[in-house]
Order: sequence, then C-alpha cells, then structure tokens
Amino acid sequence: MPPDANCFEARGLTRAYGHGRRRKLAVADATFHIREQEIVSLVGQSGCGKTVLAKMLLRLERPTSGELLFRGKPI
Repeated sequence: MPPDANCFEARGLTRAYGHGRRRKLAVADATFHIREQEIVSLVGQSGCGKTVLAKMLLRLERPTSGELLFRGKPI
C-alpha cells in the first residue's frame, strides 16, 4: 500500500447513550483517516468524548452510527 493511501478510516462515527429526552451524545459525527506509517494523537478537553472514541476504534464499544474501515474494508 502506498504511503499516501488511507490505512484506517472513520466515517461519521456517533455514539449516543439513553433514549428520548435523556439521550446524550458522547461522540457526534467523527470523521478522519490515518495513513500508513502516520502517528496520530487525540487531544481535547475533559468530557469531550476522547475515551468513548478510542473505545469505538478498539471495538470495545459499538458506534450508534457510522463506520470503521481498515484498508478500505469495513471492520
């Protein structure tokens, strides 16, 4: 795979907890890509959804919507 090709991709990742009026968004529409041999950091203020996003990337939590791709194929 060429170095400029996307190795890992997240499209529209969203994670919500609760239902109806009690529904809270932990992550809303996160979209990004990571290229081969690229190093990435995730930064943000406390409570902004960094841990929830990381858990979705590791498949420890399922996204409410969106998709994860590795080398162009869904995972």
